Amino acid sequence: MNAISYEVEMKIPIPDEESIESVLLKLGAKKTNIETQTDVYFDHPCRSFEQTDEALRIRSRGKITKYEESPSIPDQKTEMTYKGPKLDSTTKTRLEISLGIADIASAKTILDQLGFRNVATIRKQRSFFLLEDTVISIDSVEHVGLFLELERVVESEEQIPSARELIFDQLEKLGLDSKDSIRESYLELFLRKEHP
Repeated sequence: MNAISYEVEMKIPIPDEESIESVLLKLGAKKTNIETQTDVYFDHPCRSFEQTDEALRIRSRGKITKYEESPSIPDQKTEMTYKGPKLDSTTKTRLEISLGIADIASAKTILDQLGFRNVATIRKQRSFFLLEDTVISIDSVEHVGLFLELERVVESEEQIPSARELIFDQLEKLGLDSKDSIRESYLELFLRKEHP
């Protein structure tokens, strides 16, 4: 992924992992890897990311099992990511800027010294698939639930509509309805469960 890109994404709750994986493989998707992820989210000292629909997180990857080489498998195990506000009303499309970090403790200390506040830690296991350049993951999110995510990364806003249409087409092939998609992030879903 480029340092600055747009993430075109849809997320749908699913009842089980096995049936979705079976359909993905029948459609020709390749299982690339399984990994655990720990995401630590921070809030800005001068504005509320909840109100501005932004996010800042540090992600650590662990227990990575690779099945195939794929561009969807990042080189770095730890990264910091900023996500801008959602750009449309039907998907989770947003600006995304990521950078690899070597020292997670120092990165957290810098954010702490600048007044950023740790708001939540989200843990999940993700099984990744690649289908026609769409990265698809089955996510088991601790205290939140089981979800299917479809994501295409594009480099300009002009590429967003075609990426969105491809994702809608793939959802239909999977037998899923885009009307069942949810736009909330895992952080939003987690916080709603923790503080109803």
